[in-house]
Amino acid sequence: MTLKFTLPMEKYQNLRESVSNLYLLLRDLASNRANVEVTNKKADWDDANRTLTFTIHMLGAARNMGNHWTFDVGAGAIFSNLDEDKRVVYFNESGEGTMGSMRGTSQLQLPPGATQCKYDASKKVVTYVLPSPSAKSGKGILLVPAALLFVIGCAVLGASFIVGRKPAGASTASPPPKPPEA
Repeated sequence: MTLKFTLPMEKYQNLRESVSNLYLLLRDLASNRANVEVTNKKADWDDANRTLTFTIHMLGAARNMGNHWTFDVGAGAIFSNLDEDKRVVYFNESGEGTMGSMRGTSQLQLPPGATQCKYDASKKVVTYVLPSPSAKSGKGILLVPAALLFVIGCAVLGASFIVGRKPAGASTASPPPKPPEA
């Protein structure tokens, strides 16, 4: 997700002077504080455009619903556009903070291979479909050894019937004596 906040010059300058490092604003995304796994986070100042840019990679933010995935959109986000070719959903964001009102845009980057991307305005949910894993995804490799072990097991089982081993309780002593002839 990429968040871009463009501030009025005075507010941008005040924030620039009061915050030494933008990563301080991302403290709540630390692994011991966040409710989702965040793998990468980046924060940048853009002085020429008075913009703060935050790029956050979140894992586990989307939910698997069986045949599709869903991502809940925040309450303050207003849907702007869906670029199906790039698999990016754009939102306009606004809110009130200690520095006053802020406006910006956010981008939701969907995973590679996502298809049937949609935004449901009534539920404020983005849905998409990921292709099911193919046989080449690692599980198919296990089929060859499994088939080989199955064939070897059948061969060993068949050979055990052909060889005809003696039962475990059979004695190796000499046969009983013959009764005398009359």
